[in-house]
Amino acid sequence: MLWPAPVSFRSQAFIIAAASLAVVGLAALIVHEVVFTTESKLLAEAQQQCTAACQELKLQYLERANYAGDPLRELPRDAQEVSLKGISMTVLQAYKGVKGGMYITPDRVMGYAYPTGSSGPGSELTETERSFIRSLAGRASATEEITAQSEWWDRDLVVGVAVRSNDMIIWTMKRVPVLRYPFIGTQRWWLAALVFSTILGVGGIVSIWYMLHSGVMSIQHGLRRLEDDFSYRMPQVRGDLGQVARAINRMAERRMALEEKLRQQDRLAALGKVVAGVAHEVRNPLNSIKLTLQLLERRLKKGIAASNEVPECLQEIDRLDMIVGRLLAFGRQAITNRHVQAMEPLILQAIKMVHEPMQQKNVQIVQKLETSLLADIDGSQIIQVLINLLLNAIEASPPQGTVRVAAGSLGPNVCIKIADEGARIPDDVRPHVFDAYYTTKPNGSGLGLAVSREIVLNHGGALEFESEDTGTTFIVLLPIERSVSYET
Repeated sequence: MLWPAPVSFRSQAFIIAAASLAVVGLAALIVHEVVFTTESKLLAEAQQQCTAACQELKLQYLERANYAGDPLRELPRDAQEVSLKGISMTVLQAYKGVKGGMYITPDRVMGYAYPTGSSGPGSELTETERSFIRSLAGRASATEEITAQSEWWDRDLVVGVAVRSNDMIIWTMKRVPVLRYPFIGTQRWWLAALVFSTILGVGGIVSIWYMLHSGVMSIQHGLRRLEDDFSYRMPQVRGDLGQVARAINRMAERRMALEEKLRQQDRLAALGKVVAGVAHEVRNPLNSIKLTLQLLERRLKKGIAASNEVPECLQEIDRLDMIVGRLLAFGRQAITNRHVQAMEPLILQAIKMVHEPMQQKNVQIVQKLETSLLADIDGSQIIQVLINLLLNAIEASPPQGTVRVAAGSLGPNVCIKIADEGARIPDDVRPHVFDAYYTTKPNGSGLGLAVSREIVLNHGGALEFESEDTGTTFIVLLPIERSVSYET
């Protein structure tokens, strides 16, 4: 299952802010729709009310005129006004908020009445209303149909309806308070509160994002510093991220204490490995001394003792002392007795030192040596290298197997090859063959090949190996002249 990629704080803040603005926009749209839908309904009702009132006024006027033979024309103006106003008052009583009357050109309003108005029946027309009536009457005088007109007055919408009756215009009008203005006026604080709360919400989101972003960036910077300097401590971070920073600091302190304990354990383990290495390296010359003394003892009993056994023992004791000194200072091998010398006697000496383990496993060593090989080396150190390689070859070889030792020149180098007929070195072991303290032997120390390679490298040479199914071959390259480095 593929999990979605994590969203950054900036993206989250943007999404929340956009959602907040969308909610506000949607709320405003809904309010707008409700307000204007209600307005349209109120305007339609007002126009319908004015139309019905206008038609009824016309009907009442025509009935009065037909019944009396139109005596209104013959009455004085004041009497006409009283009679027409009586008609208007009677009709408009049934239409709340509607005012009306008659209009006679030029610019003469008669019979005006507003019986359901808030100011009472005696309220007068304003100049704005008179101007509206003149405009409405002018439009109605040109047609027999009912004429409707609407205008904005301040914060109200005025709807007017007029119809022509002979030479008189009958009109009605109604003022409709528009919802948007009371909403903006009376309830504008609610809208302001909504906008203000939205701004606060967006500001809070941006503030939270900034705090989280700066805190996370500070922690990331601190973690990068901790990668290089574990003594560094996180700075104080505000908010809940401060607990994360403090937890990281506690973790760093505990890790430092743990690392100090591990360093102490590593030193003890390294000391144990050095002791094991000393035992491993010392065992070879001790075996050689033991074999030489046993041979000397047998010859003394037979009365045929040779004069070279004691010097050989002393020579091995000296080599033993050098090995102990080198192993105690492992990692800083020093070449103390380097000069040009023949390689063949050194190789034969090393073969002689491994005679006993060779016989115990019934392994044969076959030699193919050039007699004139010379190299600028420390002989005792190279013998140590060769003994280590020969012992490994004997141990890897099967019983009654053969170890082949060959030496010859290879360009500016002396090349010594020691091959066994043992099993192939596994692929996972090959990278660690020359690592110190790495071993696959139950009783091994992992120092033999590591020390051998360091000795060869200090001479300017190289120690390599080739491992196939037919066996493993270790190759020692040593420079013939001191100024010449390893080349192939």
